[in-house]
Amino acid sequence: MGRKTATVAALMTAAIALSACGDSPLLSLGERSSGWINEPEVVTTTLPPTTVPLIVDSSILQWSNQGIVALNLDDPEALIAEVFQRREGDRYIQASPVEISTVLPGVSFPAVVPASAEWVSSQLIIENDGTLSDDPSAAFGIWSAEPYTRSRSVAQIATLTVSTDTETAIQVAEGAEEISCAKFSDQTTLQCETLDMEGRPVWRLLSSSGDKFVWFDALRRYELFGRSFIPNQALNQMVSQLTILEELVPAGSSADVANS
Repeated sequence: MGRKTATVAALMTAAIALSACGDSPLLSLGERSSGWINEPEVVTTTLPPTTVPLIVDSSILQWSNQGIVALNLDDPEALIAEVFQRREGDRYIQASPVEISTVLPGVSFPAVVPASAEWVSSQLIIENDGTLSDDPSAAFGIWSAEPYTRSRSVAQIATLTVSTDTETAIQVAEGAEEISCAKFSDQTTLQCETLDMEGRPVWRLLSSSGDKFVWFDALRRYELFGRSFIPNQALNQMVSQLTILEELVPAGSSADVANS
């Protein structure tokens, strides 16, 4: 077979092979290349980190007893008797923040609370003979839901009690280092330390259920308890940042709620 004849035979063989692949055997040659070229560009977007606040201002809180209207806000002794009349078997009697401010002038409350806090319950503690108790005199519950609508262990995230403790207050004024943690510890205390916060001594007692902070202001002893799931930084700021209750919840607020 001559060279020319061999060449023609080779071309015919190639043509037959191509025709066996379909009507348009070369059509797909550019598809992969085209598809690769047109792939969408993958853009990676980095979002700024979201910072969840640990605390919020106490002014946003709702007070469950704010609507109680008292008749004797100008007479603390008469007011205690008035509150005692609504007693239902417990020394802890529901009272408005205005009533508490009247009975305990200048009493303090944290200016900030944990970010999950929404409500506050408040009570005056009155003895069976109708006199105000010294230890404690008032109690506040800080809640993530409307008070008593859910279990305390879930919704009551912190408590604050205020007591009149003249003897210990004098000891603190004379030298806090002489007062050991045993003074404020109980069987649940696992660890205790004395801190200096805003220039005053604060005792911090740790337990499996949470942390308790104890401090003094004049002759009053304050005890703040926060459950174990509340960040310690939030509790520290509650102790460090205090405000006068009367300024936080003005006297007019009770009447406004009652008439709304």
